[in-house]
Amino acid sequence: MAIRYTATTILWATIVALIGPNLAVAQQPKVQADLISAVDHIQPGVPFTVGLSQRITPHWHTYWKNPGDSGEPTRIEWSLPDGFKASEIRWPVPDAIPVGPLVNYGYSDTVLLPVTITPPETLDTQSVELTAKANWLVCEQICIPESAELKLILPVASAGEPPTPSEHADHFAETERSIPTPADWPATVEQSSDTVTLKVAAPELDPNRVTKVEFFPDTWGLVDHAGAQKVSWTDDGVTLSLKSGELASNGIKELNGVLVLTEQIGNTQQARHGFTISAKPTGTQDIAATDAATPLQAIGTPSGEGDNTGTQITIWQAMLFALLGGIILNLMPCVLPILSLKTLSLAKHSGSGGSEARRSGLAYLAGVLASFAILTGVLVALRSAGLAFGWGFQFQSPVFVLAMAALFLALGLSLSGVFDIGGGAVGLGEGLTRKSGLTGSFFTGVLATVAATPCTAPFMGAAIGYALTRPALDMALVLQAMGVGFALPILLISLSPAARRIIPKPGPWMDTFKQVLAFPLYATVVWLVWVLSLQAGSDGVLSAGVTLIAVGFAAWLLGNRTGQPALRGALAVAVVGAALVFTVPWITSAEVPTTSADKGDITAGEPFSEERVAELRASGRPVFVNFTAAWCISCKVNEQVALRTDGFRKALTDHNVAYLKGDWTNQDERISRVLKAYGRAGVPLYLLYPADPQKEAIVLPQLLTEAIVVRHFAELNLAQASNR
Repeated sequence: MAIRYTATTILWATIVALIGPNLAVAQQPKVQADLISAVDHIQPGVPFTVGLSQRITPHWHTYWKNPGDSGEPTRIEWSLPDGFKASEIRWPVPDAIPVGPLVNYGYSDTVLLPVTITPPETLDTQSVELTAKANWLVCEQICIPESAELKLILPVASAGEPPTPSEHADHFAETERSIPTPADWPATVEQSSDTVTLKVAAPELDPNRVTKVEFFPDTWGLVDHAGAQKVSWTDDGVTLSLKSGELASNGIKELNGVLVLTEQIGNTQQARHGFTISAKPTGTQDIAATDAATPLQAIGTPSGEGDNTGTQITIWQAMLFALLGGIILNLMPCVLPILSLKTLSLAKHSGSGGSEARRSGLAYLAGVLASFAILTGVLVALRSAGLAFGWGFQFQSPVFVLAMAALFLALGLSLSGVFDIGGGAVGLGEGLTRKSGLTGSFFTGVLATVAATPCTAPFMGAAIGYALTRPALDMALVLQAMGVGFALPILLISLSPAARRIIPKPGPWMDTFKQVLAFPLYATVVWLVWVLSLQAGSDGVLSAGVTLIAVGFAAWLLGNRTGQPALRGALAVAVVGAALVFTVPWITSAEVPTTSADKGDITAGEPFSEERVAELRASGRPVFVNFTAAWCISCKVNEQVALRTDGFRKALTDHNVAYLKGDWTNQDERISRVLKAYGRAGVPLYLLYPADPQKEAIVLPQLLTEAIVVRHFAELNLAQASNR
């Protein structure tokens, strides 16, 4: 049965993840799991095999270690007696499972996932108990996370007594035949604009007997899983032409995976054989023997450029982190001015029966989720185009910053009473009023989402870093979970009669309150103009001045009750349009202003570069790097609270720590690369590099205090002293 991932499916999967597996649809498990052993007793020091046996409901499937375009692999967490060790899962060859336009890699009907257990050399018990918690995702038209707590008790044989096969031995033997074996065939990979060519030098293969050739990559992103795999044979072996994946534009350093050959045996039988291969670009040699360390490796970042912190969590954990981060995001100063507008809207409904408030809250939720969906589409498109990007990337555009400054000024002037967005803007107000403000609530959610994107909150870094390295469906689920969390406080207030009773009833106070709320918006305009000055220098400030004067004049025209409303509206649009026509070219052609560190203040830092970090570490100094941006409010708060203090200045001197700043206000590929290496999609990111180049950097929390930074400096200094 083909599975179609529609918007309803995505939303339903989000609800399942947020509410849990106890919904009606999940009352009956779709997978029956058992922990079984290949032997009926064990010997001290002799490895043995156990396995997670899954019996899967027809038409449903679980996932391989690389789930393909969506999904999550099965995971096993072991609780073993002292001295026992468990290997990783030894994955059988998967099947390619079409899912509408996508392709997943996984298993249907039944599968056994074997694990090798190694006991200690001595055992003084008559039996041992192995405990495992297994988690898996099972999907058909919807996806359900399931888990099981499993136990297995095995007797311990006396010395010299060989283990005997269990009743499941045949099942293990059959599974063993489906586990890929290492291939001795040399393999190379070549890239073009949209094709990845895998060549396997295996002249002994007989194309007359091999009826099908498939390649399953170990990791997502290098190869398009749903793309056709074109096979051609030569005297030297087999060649597969694969469609490039979304991450292939960054360059393929190595392509690892499983080559599956289906062989004809006799007239009716066929057998599948899997071989693990590792292909390097044509002409490359052993990197360890020939290549010097790359700049990223030289400064001690994790190898793999993002395969570390960003992928250590599951999709469900990422969605939970995104939900929590979205809730906390409401407390960020860049969002509060917009939430003040929504608070004012809810105040209008505090004395009503509640239906208007509920509808307003749901419209706000719809606006937030629609904005996150659009953001997901933009991010997927940027990634497919091979462009560098991250959270808050749009604020790296001076044109976008200028447009936001103009919008926030217009909103502030409206609250101050200069003009009424809902009442006189070319007749639009009457239509909005007839819709009971739902359109306004929807676009308040849109605006709140836009304003929130330059901010990061706790839990968001790991969630966004995970999302931006995963397939589009996974990215959508994580960002939609963040949208739900972001809209949740306003939604709960609008849905709860008790919460609405706390809000005062409508009255004359609302007009004064509305005017007061304009001033946070004016403060936001000042901040945006300052950001623009860092991006485009004096030309940016001049552009902002001209544009904001035009917006002010347009607001006055709309608020003036004399003359024809349509004529005033058209003139207002023309004034703002003319201002943008003149000012946008100024800021797009302006030279990016260069900043230099203030030599008189150690807390100003010096500009970040990979080479400078490596140079400082080679001289025996630890390095603290602050990756920041002018438009990142969280970054600026951290700098004022923790990184511009006398205590921070003293700690830098006392512990001989070099301080560098990575400014991401404008796009910087070097900084984007480091962020990606640490599984982050945006700033802030704080790294403390030990002086020893062989040791990896320490990642500090996203919300800093002076005490946190000073403590890390002291602990690092103590660790370095103990190693001398």
